[in-house]
Amino acid sequence: MPAPSMARGPDGEDGGRRRRRGRRGGRGRGGERTTAADTSAVAVAPPETAGQVLPEDASVMRAESRPPREPRPPRERFDREERGDRDDRGGSSAPAIPAAELEALAVRATEQLLGAMGFEARLSARADGSNVDVTAEVSQGEELLTGRKGEVRQALQHLLNLTINRGEGMRYHLQLEINDFWQRREAELETMARSMAEEALAKGGEVLTEYLNAQERRIIHVTLREDARVKTYAIGDGLIKKLAVAPADHPEASREED
Repeated sequence: MPAPSMARGPDGEDGGRRRRRGRRGGRGRGGERTTAADTSAVAVAPPETAGQVLPEDASVMRAESRPPREPRPPRERFDREERGDRDDRGGSSAPAIPAAELEALAVRATEQLLGAMGFEARLSARADGSNVDVTAEVSQGEELLTGRKGEVRQALQHLLNLTINRGEGMRYHLQLEINDFWQRREAELETMARSMAEEALAKGGEVLTEYLNAQERRIIHVTLREDARVKTYAIGDGLIKKLAVAPADHPEASREED
């Protein structure tokens, strides 16, 4: 009996190829060559996980069930204010420069700054430890160097402090006096503080100042520190804040961190 013919028609050849491709694909379906991308595309939670808390859900539930933070205890009322501009001194390990050298450095920096602005001033300086007081006496243009409420003087003082410290923290502090402006401003703030204390007691509530810098707020804090009838606290954020004077038992609802 003749052997069956081995010839394959077009359909037979294509059918064989389809079967071979099917077998190769079958290995993929069997999981032997399944890629991570394929797995992530078809991954589903098994039925037994329904209703259970998944890891990512657990972290959310822990965050939602976390008890509220307890409020921090209030800080000392005027501790930071009293330090004023002398708060953030860098801890340099270099030895302190002698008083005479610090005075000369402060005078030279002030002379250069005012000279660049077109002012001639008679300068003097007195150093005590890391503090140096510089007095600049000018015959004209005082208000240009101070500003109406001292804002220009404060800015010049800040620049001079950066200069004498060479941008490395605030180890040395320079206090700038132009003629007797700061002396007059200090007396004005002391008078205002006492007046505000009486007004706060009379009305039974807080009395607010205008916006003041740290040095100005310090004067009011210190002036009323020994008056047990009232308390003082700053309101707002940033370097320029208002200051409140209120009866000692008045709630500080509007107070913010100073």
